Formats: sequence, C-alpha cells, structure tokens
Amino acid sequence: MGGASRAWAIGDEGPLLNPSGMSITKAYTIDGTYGYASRLSDQFIHASIVDSTSPFNLAGGLYYTYHTASPTDAPAGHGHEGGLALSFPFSPYVSIGGTLKYFKLDDGDAINGHDGGLTFDVGATIRPTPIVSLGIVGTNLRSLDTSQATQAVGYGIALIPITNAIIVADGLSRFTADNQTGRKGTSVMAGGGYTFVGKLAARLGGGYDASTGNGYLSCGLSAISEIGAFDGGVRQDLTRSALASGTEVRETVVQVSLRLFIPSAPTEDPSLDMQDAHAPVTNP
Repeated sequence: MGGASRAWAIGDEGPLLNPSGMSITKAYTIDGTYGYASRLSDQFIHASIVDSTSPFNLAGGLYYTYHTASPTDAPAGHGHEGGLALSFPFSPYVSIGGTLKYFKLDDGDAINGHDGGLTFDVGATIRPTPIVSLGIVGTNLRSLDTSQATQAVGYGIALIPITNAIIVADGLSRFTADNQTGRKGTSVMAGGGYTFVGKLAARLGGGYDASTGNGYLSCGLSAISEIGAFDGGVRQDLTRSALASGTEVRETVVQVSLRLFIPSAPTEDPSLDMQDAHAPVTNP
C-alpha cells in the first residue's frame, strides 16, 4: 500500500512502522520475508514474531533483519538489526507502544565509521471512531548518524469503510540525510487494499520518496488460508534520482513473505480491546 500503514500497523508492521499498532487486532503471527532493491543491489532477510493475544492486553514483538548491499560504485556492506516492541491499549481508543532496537553495521554500511548502536521508536495509535485510525511515531529517537537508522517522525490516517477494506495515507519527515543521495525531507504515500472472502488480498499504492526524490507505484497480492498467508509485492520508481556520484537511478523493489497464524486467546479486560467489527480480518 505504498508503505503507508503507520495508522494501521498490525502484525509485523508494528515493530517496523509503529509499535502501538500491534494492539489494534488480536493476532499471533510468525513472519519470514525476503526483499531485493535494485538501486544498491540491496538484499534483506527478515523474520518476526508478533503476539497481541495476551490475556493482559500487552502486545509484543521480536524481529531480526539481515541486510547486504553491493553497489557498483561504492564499497559493499552488510548489517544486522534486531528489536523488541511492546504495546498497550489504555482504552478502546488509544494505544501506546515502543520499540528498542540494536544495529550492527559493517564495511560499506558503516558510513564514516557510524557502525550502529542502540536506539528506539515511540508511537501512538488513536481510534476516535470504528472506521478511523490515526497514528504517529518517532523513529530512531537516539541518533546513530546513519540513514540505516533514519531519525524521522511518521504520521498517518487509515479509513476502514467496510469490513475487509482499508484506505491509508502517511507522511514521513526525515531528519537524517540518506547515506547515498544526501537527501532528506518529507515523504508522502497512500494506498488501499481489499480482502476477498478472506482468501485473496489485493493492494495498490504509491507516493514520493524524499530520500531519492522519486515518485513510485506499488502493488501486491496475498493468498490467505486459516493457517497462514503468502504475500508478494513490487514497488517501481517512476522517475530517476541522482546518487552522490551523479549517476541517475530508477529503483525496483521486490518482496515476498510467508506468514503463519496462531489461534488467539481472549483478553483479560475486553474493555481495552481496540478490535471491533469494522476491523479487516487480515491486513490487506
């Protein structure tokens, strides 16, 4: 959905985009993902476990990501990122969450000797009505001086007009310049998705990426069963950006993932449950 999910960051998207979103729905998921991005020949291997089915309403997530890059005009690099996210709903309308994460960067990923360290995100999700969700999150609030851990403020809105449908729009104001392009600023993104009879989900989105200066489109499909889902998505830049070397690049990003669903348990205090009849069965 163009990367716009900060107001509806359920499941694996919680630790990555807005940890407070893990409290929106009751779900226990295990995710494994592979991604490739053409600009720097980036490859990502990602795994997570997110559980929001606790009888005490506390949602938690663990994740790990391994990254390699092999650009043609810069040193190759690789890095590790791991994190722990927690979220708690203080009412059916508001949840607060945080993610503590650690980066270990080597070779070309350790730009100017900045090889990572410990940092954290803090976010909130507000649902004033069953069909509207608002999100805000501060990312990498302890600066690591690298765009592998970009300092930013993200904010978004999600509309759930009918069951199994969602429309989202986000902004992301970046305060750390991109390691390769030297750009920062505000990215905007939007998209939507629909889940057909709980078996097939389709997504479409797009936006403007401030780190590259490119506009892009994205799309994806998910095949869903009672025990899991297989997801695939593509993002394609529509314009070309210039790297620090002056080379212009149009990026393609491809991602596939496998999700496993674990049956949920009832909450200890249902009055804190942010889930309702308007929530999509799965995140499209």
